[in-house]
This record gives sequence, C-alpha cells and structure tokens, in this order.
Amino acid sequence: MEIKLHANATTTPRVRRYLQQSDKSDRELAVELGISVTTVRRWRNRRQVSDNQTTPRVIHKALRQEQVMLINALRDATGAPLDELLHLVNDGLGIAVSRATLNRYLKPAAVKQKGAPLQGVKALKAGVRPHALALHHVPLSLHMDDGGEQHLLWAREPISGWCYARLYAGVSQPLLDNWTKALLEACPADIQSLETFGFEVTLAERSVAVNAHPEKRRTVQVALPLAEIVPHVNAQALGSLLINLCECYNRGKAQKKLGERTPQAFLEALRRGD
Repeated sequence: MEIKLHANATTTPRVRRYLQQSDKSDRELAVELGISVTTVRRWRNRRQVSDNQTTPRVIHKALRQEQVMLINALRDATGAPLDELLHLVNDGLGIAVSRATLNRYLKPAAVKQKGAPLQGVKALKAGVRPHALALHHVPLSLHMDDGGEQHLLWAREPISGWCYARLYAGVSQPLLDNWTKALLEACPADIQSLETFGFEVTLAERSVAVNAHPEKRRTVQVALPLAEIVPHVNAQALGSLLINLCECYNRGKAQKKLGERTPQAFLEALRRGD
C-alpha cells in the first residue's frame, strides 16, 4: 500500500501509532526516536496517524485592509512569531489564511537594536526573570453594531509574551484598579512591578511597584462592523472573543523560544522552580 507523507515528515504512521500507545514520557520518546518533543506531543494529541491538510479549507488569498491592520497590531501586541501568529489568526479570529499569505501581509519587523530585551530561555540564561507587566489602555470607536465607544485594557509580560485583555463600555479609576487586581491574580508569574501607559492605578494592599508613563491615547476607529473583518464575531460577543484569543495564545501552542512550552506553562514552571 502506498503511503503518502508530508515532504518534511520525520515520522511514519507506524511510529505515530507507537507514540500514541506508549506509556513513556514525551522526553524519553523523543530521545529514543531521535525526534523533537514537539513532534511527540503533536502525534500523542491526535487520534489518526495520517497527515492533516496543511492549508485551511477556505483560503483567503487577499485580505481586507482592516484585517491587515488588525493582524499587524496583534503581532506587535503579542510579539508572536509567524507560526504562533498563524494559529491566532486561523483559530482565534477565524480568518482562514495560509502561512505564505499571512507572511506576505506582515509589515517588516523593526530591526532589533543592540541591547533589546531578551525573551524566553535566552532571558533566563542571562539572569532575567519575568517580574514586570506592561499595561495599556486603548480607546476604540467601533461601528454601532459593535457597541460604539469601547475601551480595551490589555497587559503583556514581555519575557514569555503572556497576555491579558478585557473590553469595557467605559472606564473609571475603580474599574482600572479592579482590572489590575484581577490581572495580577490571573498572571502565573511573580509580578513585582507594573508599567502603565496612559493611566494610573492604585494598589494599596499589594507590594507591587507601579510606574506610570504619560502617554497620549489615540482612539482606534473602525468604520465597518467587526463581523465583516473577524469571522468569529458572528458566533460570540467581542468581549468573549478577546478573552478566548488571549487563552488561545497563552495555552494553545508551544513555542521554541520558551523551551517548547506555552507562555502559561513557561511562567507556571518558573514559579514552581522547575
């Protein structure tokens, strides 16, 4: 029987079945078979042993300008590499696009300056630990079908890329304080300082330093209904989609720069001392 494998496949159906049935750990199997831990985990999480289709069923060869802007903003906010960004765009936003098409629409990444912040395993080897969060407030002017004026609050841990975001119809000082407290409870890292951009927060009950950076907030205007830009908005509310998008990135796909771990698992392992 003829077996058709992907051109870059490192395993056969027989090996894949062995991975799925074995009781050994991921790392033991990787060493035994001479493959990566990521490959072991991939096939253990699947029921079949055949290769999946490598492209979405419906491929957008041309993206709307609003989608291009959104995708580039998402890349800038998360710092996600191409493969992780593709996962967010396809699974998180519901925009079916191929890897090559996505790469074509990404704006050139800024050239890394000497002394730029290290990320992931490289940061740990340099003695840098994830102890700070950057907090941002972005006013949104959406189509009336999407609620009109909204406020996006989002935060990011720069070493792992772990992110947290919520959407509100209005903001006040108590809301900002409560959102920040919820953020600190959700973050798996031992946070010791916050960098806020464009707003201030008060954390009287916590020993967390807060450094406020004055920043003129620019309102992001979206004239079209979001359902025409983000397909998943048709199935769920925008606020829920935002939460799911963060979860999709934090827990969804292991990253090489994080030692083949997701951002959530990377920070949890550090907190446990692994």
